Amino acid sequence: MQSSWISADQLAQLSNDAEQAFISPLPAFSVIRISGPDQKKYLQGQLTCDVNSLQPETFLRGAHCDAKGKMWATFHLLQDGDDLLMLGFRDEIQASLLQLKKFGVFSKVSFTDTADSLAVLGVSGPEAERLLPALGVATTPVQGSVTALTGGHLLALAPQHYLLVLTVEAARTLIQQQITLLAAPTRFLQQHILHGLPYLEQAIIGEYVPQNLNLQAIDAISFSKGCYIGQEMVARMKYLGKNKRATYILTAQSEETPAAGSDIEVQLEQNWRRSGVVINAVNIHGELSVLAVLPNDISPEDHLRLASDPDTQFRVNSLPYSLN
Repeated sequence: MQSSWISADQLAQLSNDAEQAFISPLPAFSVIRISGPDQKKYLQGQLTCDVNSLQPETFLRGAHCDAKGKMWATFHLLQDGDDLLMLGFRDEIQASLLQLKKFGVFSKVSFTDTADSLAVLGVSGPEAERLLPALGVATTPVQGSVTALTGGHLLALAPQHYLLVLTVEAARTLIQQQITLLAAPTRFLQQHILHGLPYLEQAIIGEYVPQNLNLQAIDAISFSKGCYIGQEMVARMKYLGKNKRATYILTAQSEETPAAGSDIEVQLEQNWRRSGVVINAVNIHGELSVLAVLPNDISPEDHLRLASDPDTQFRVNSLPYSLN
């Protein structure tokens, strides 16, 4: 993974062995800056979240869909002065940016890729809160909140799981000062998976409606905000019971790291058939962690395996939130 603010050599030196709290550079995540007097009005008609409810001290989760309700992106949205910042995995943010620009020409709104000015890092792991004072955060933030920092913002995603959006200068200073706390990006992404938080890699962009990735369970869909692109399909999934698939956390002992879009099979008596698809996967020292879309009646008793490597047998883990 390359970025303008951290070198490949620096990333290569980071370890996956962190067992305690850690800070991870996330060069595969990027940020769009959204400016202009029509910014909220325009986004309100584009995104699944209620943009008008956004406050300086909170962030919103959401999705950006096509007319059929299939997602171009999932994201975190926050205020930065007079502007808005949209943060997510690089593949999905670039896909969303292309569509937002296409229709934004009719509104007083502009979009800027911040690759040269903003950096994204993650703070996670056991007792991650003990690292916050070094970032200038005196008390543990409430989940869903944004804390202003010198040079950026801290987003409290889940217990012991945070995202940092910093200026490039602040990010470089942080990694120099906290070098003993640094861990590889895969360590943060593994925690992201175990918190049940998906992101869209290139292979699955435009393939799933928000409920397939449990976005209703993490407050990324407003069902009362009114119309937006794809709203009819998203509402149909909720009110007509059309959604038959959900995302689950799977783990396995394996040397494989399946790509997004890889098939997962379920055993039916003596046969195996395609049942699901890998959304995100991380393998650290033979511990494979996966988010996968599967039928929403899957159970821990079902036998699942990776289609490309039948020896990779999955366990279904509990989600940290309710799908009801």
